[in-house]
Amino acid sequence: MSYTPVNDSQIDKSCKKHKDTVLSLTKELFFDLISPRNCLACSLKKQQCQSPTSLWRAYKLLFNYKKPKRKTRTECFFFRPYFTYWLLFSNTLIMCVALLYYKIAPVGTSYKKEEKVLLRHNLAYETVTYMQQENFWVGPDYEDLIHFGAKYGPCMRADWILLAMMENDKLREDGTGCCVRDDLNVCWQAHEEHCGSVFSTFHGGKVCGLSQEYCQIDELRKNRTLWEGRLSTWPNCPVSDRGNISKELYPHLACEITARPCCVGLQGECVIVSEEECGLRNGYFHENHTLCSQVNCPKHVCGVEISHLQKIYRIFLPSHINSGVIQLLITLVFLFFVLRAVEKTHGTWRTALIYTFSGCCGTVVSAFFTPYQPQVGAGGSLFGIIGLHLARDVVEIRDWHKISNIFKQHRSKKALMLLLLAVLAFIPGVMPWIDNWANLGGLIFGFILSFSIQTHKTTRGDIDWKIRISLRLLFLFIASLLTFLLLFLFYFKQDLFYGVHWPSYFNCIPFTKDFCQDSCMELRPRLGD
Repeated sequence: MSYTPVNDSQIDKSCKKHKDTVLSLTKELFFDLISPRNCLACSLKKQQCQSPTSLWRAYKLLFNYKKPKRKTRTECFFFRPYFTYWLLFSNTLIMCVALLYYKIAPVGTSYKKEEKVLLRHNLAYETVTYMQQENFWVGPDYEDLIHFGAKYGPCMRADWILLAMMENDKLREDGTGCCVRDDLNVCWQAHEEHCGSVFSTFHGGKVCGLSQEYCQIDELRKNRTLWEGRLSTWPNCPVSDRGNISKELYPHLACEITARPCCVGLQGECVIVSEEECGLRNGYFHENHTLCSQVNCPKHVCGVEISHLQKIYRIFLPSHINSGVIQLLITLVFLFFVLRAVEKTHGTWRTALIYTFSGCCGTVVSAFFTPYQPQVGAGGSLFGIIGLHLARDVVEIRDWHKISNIFKQHRSKKALMLLLLAVLAFIPGVMPWIDNWANLGGLIFGFILSFSIQTHKTTRGDIDWKIRISLRLLFLFIASLLTFLLLFLFYFKQDLFYGVHWPSYFNCIPFTKDFCQDSCMELRPRLGD
C-alpha cells in the first residue's frame, strides 16, 4: 500500500500544533533512513503524532532541510566501540601467549626457597639454595615479563649506574686466577679466597683454558697487544688441543674447565658456576666462554644491547601486558563496562588517544621514580580514563567565583566522589606487582589532555570559538611540555632520585623483610661482593 502526497490541510488537526516537533523529527529521520531499526524506533517514540499522514509530512519536509543535526552515539545503540574490542582481544591474546611461552611462577608476594644437592664445579656435592620470585597475579615471574616487554629502566635507556657496576665487576675479575684441583685435573676461575680446597692450587694472573701461545685463532695469537692488558680485556680464544699441553708446565691449560659464566638475576649479574647450578638459578650458561667480561649479561635480561637506546617500544608495550590471569580479568572488566561507554560518548580516536597517551606517560613516570622495579599492566591507561571523567565533571561545574555554591552542585559532588574513588584505588598499590607511580602519572596526564579534546560545551553559555580553541591548545601545550620534561629527566637525570627511598614506599610498603625486595630504588649488591 502506498500513500499519495497531501497538502497542509490534510494533516491531522492534532499535528498542526506541533510543527516544530515534526520538523525536529525530520532532522533525525535522514539518519534513521541509513541507521538500524533500533535507532528509527527510538526516534519514533519521540513523535507525538504517529498517523500515516503526519509521518508522510515528516518525510516530505526532509527534502527541504539542508543541514540535519547529527545523532549522538549514545542515541544510536548500534555504535560499536572497536577500540575497546581491540583492547579486549589484544590483552587476552598477549596473556595467552605469555602463559604458553613462559612457565607460571609460584603464587605469593615474597620468595619461594628452593634447595637442591648438586655436583658443583669442584666435583663436591653441596646443597645449593635458590630464592624464586613469586607472582601474586598467577602469571610469569619478573625475568620472563622483562623478556616479554615489561617496564624496566635498564632496558629502556643506557643506565649509567648499572654500567658503572658492571665496570666494577670487570675490575674485580682482574684479581682472579685459575684454581686447579690437582688430584682430579679440573679447574675454574675464582678469587684466591674462594679456591678453598687443600687439593687445589691457585694460579694468579692466569685464565683457565686461555693463553696466547696456544690460541687457535692466528689473528688473535699474533696480536700481542691484546694479551698485555688486564684479564678482563683478553680475547676469547680457547686452546687448540688440551691433550698435547704439559700438565706440569701449564696446569691451567691442561685441566678440564668445570665452571663457566652464568648470567642470573635482573641486574646483569654474572657468576662462575657449573651448568647444572646455572640451570637451578634459572640463568643463561655460556659454555664457550671463560670470563664474565666476555659475555653480555644485560643483553640476556632485556633481549637487546644495553648500550643502545633502541628500546622505545617498552614505553608503549607494558600497558598491553598483564602480570597474570587475575590482573587480566580486572582489566577486562574495566574495559568492557567503563571504556566501552566512554568510547560511545567521546568517540574512538579521542578514547584511543587518552588511553594510549596516559599509559605511555604513566610508564615513563614509573620508570623515572622506580627504574629497577619491573612492572606491567594497564593501570596508567585506566587511571587516564578516570582523569577523563574527572575533567568532564570539573568543566561542567557552574559559578566558580561563588565558592559557597560550588560544593552544592551535582557535578561538584560527582567530581569529589570520583576523586575519592581514585584516591582509594591507590591503597592496593602499596603491595608488590601494583605500580602506583604509573597510576598517578596516567591520572594526571589523562586529566590534562582531556581538556584539549572535550566534545561537550560548558554550562555557562556559549563560549566564543576562539577562546575554546585557545584553551584546548593551551592544555595540549601543557601536556606536551610535561611529556618532554619527563623524558628529559628519565634519560639524562638518571641519578636524581638514586639513593632516595621515599619513591619506593609509594609503590610498596615493606611489611616483611622480603615483601618489597624487588621494589627498592637502589641496585642490590652483586653476587660476588
